[in-house]
Amino acid sequence: MQNYIVRHQFRSPLGRMLKGLKQLFTPKKHVPLKRQLTANQIITRLTCAINQDEPVTIQINQSLLSEEITELTGYVYQTQAGQLWLHAIKTHQSMIIIPGTIRHITLLINCKA
Repeated sequence: MQNYIVRHQFRSPLGRMLKGLKQLFTPKKHVPLKRQLTANQIITRLTCAINQDEPVTIQINQSLLSEEITELTGYVYQTQAGQLWLHAIKTHQSMIIIPGTIRHITLLINCKA
């Protein structure tokens, strides 16, 4: 029985409970909260980021109703359909950004808008 539990930890109830306890006690990465920008400031900074093809740091809320934030650094692109994509520098992955979840944009260069 012990060998079964060791080999099938993620499927067993004990494995799920241990994984949950590990996640509960693991310290979470704290991201310093920057001030919320107005819609006009976000639009201006997004325009600069897309047109100048320079990396930016974006703080986004994890959902529309949440105050938990994620900070991403990378290049912002806009598709023909109007979707915003961020290509992360560290992970080399692309992800869709929902404009309503953007909290703050930090440009790493000066923008002449």
